[in-house]
Amino acid sequence: MSTMVYLKEEKLEKLTQDEIIAKTKQVINGLEALKNEHNSILQSLLETLKCLKKDDETNLVEEKSNMIRKSLEMLELGLSEAQVMMALSNHLNAVESEKQKLRAQVRRLCQENQWLRDELANTQQKLQKSEQSVAQLEEEKKHLEFMNQLKKYDDDISPSVSSCTVKSSARLCMCCNLVTEKWQIQAPHLLLT
Repeated sequence: MSTMVYLKEEKLEKLTQDEIIAKTKQVINGLEALKNEHNSILQSLLETLKCLKKDDETNLVEEKSNMIRKSLEMLELGLSEAQVMMALSNHLNAVESEKQKLRAQVRRLCQENQWLRDELANTQQKLQKSEQSVAQLEEEKKHLEFMNQLKKYDDDISPSVSSCTVKSSARLCMCCNLVTEKWQIQAPHLLLT
């Protein structure tokens, strides 16, 4: 014969995870105490059963011991479920902690990634400026070499004809202007602004 105890439904309140764990620990302690009590009752019933000789009395004691065994099974099931809840709670806490660590790592990696992008952009700008400077210097070098060749040519012609010095200087300036104009048309991106 078993009796069921129904608790009056009270207003349900939301409990935090810590409160649930604390109450589960209390329940585990209570179930352990009940289990120990039921084990001692069962032991005393089994001792009584050994001493009894009458069938009527033994049936009653056997019925009580069976009820105690069923009750013990239910207590052990409750204990197992409570322990599973505790293990699940510990696991969830570990998962949450790992998730927080991963989030922090993702934030750090995003910051590092942004820093690397900024550094790359700065380096690319410096490279572009350097390439422009090199191209400009090469063009200036070519221009100076050309001017030196014109001067040599002019110097070769000037000793034989001294009166043409003014004319050759004018021609040299005209040639320089033509070369500069041609250079500006062909490579305007290489000019300094």
